[in-house]
Amino acid sequence: MPGFNIHLAIGKRYLEKIKLDNRDNIKDEKAFLDGILAPDLVEDKNITHYTGTRNEDDLEQCMKQKVRLKLFLNENKIETDFEKGVFIHILTDYLFFNTFFDKEYIRSMTYHEFVLDLYYSYGLSNIYLEEKYNIDLKSYGDKLIKNIEENNKKNNIDKSELVNRRDILPKEKLDKFIEEVSDLDIYDEEKKYKEEE
Repeated sequence: MPGFNIHLAIGKRYLEKIKLDNRDNIKDEKAFLDGILAPDLVEDKNITHYTGTRNEDDLEQCMKQKVRLKLFLNENKIETDFEKGVFIHILTDYLFFNTFFDKEYIRSMTYHEFVLDLYYSYGLSNIYLEEKYNIDLKSYGDKLIKNIEENNKKNNIDKSELVNRRDILPKEKLDKFIEEVSDLDIYDEEKKYKEEE
């Protein structure tokens, strides 16, 4: 559930870094960035993220089941630039749900409270990310904007509930996460998680 701006920031930084490192493993940048967005531009994200059975009363368990990376890798190839983008997206989500948040915070929140904090935090971080990483969501078309609106409805978010929530995406931590994920080598990560028990 990292927002589109987080995914695009990681995708853009990844492209910048592979050019600097002469790891020219992406030939079609547009296809790669389309892949970065694709898993969230579907009606049922549980399918594209290989989501397991979740108990929303147990946020920690729920987050562990949100993205089943090994199952994704067992059923998908990572050959085309589009597929590489999809993999970076799924990997980002997996790391976001399993490493980004403090365990104490996760254990103290309900799923709905977490979603409210997350969407409140998106409101605080989106402009920052758009400016820092030169992101224009409108350039990706109406489907993306419509998807964001539908997510708000699906998550049962009333804007009045987003007042005075906790910022769980502090800029420094978010920047560090973006840098760390964009540093990862696709093939090393694929191998690592395929072999994981």
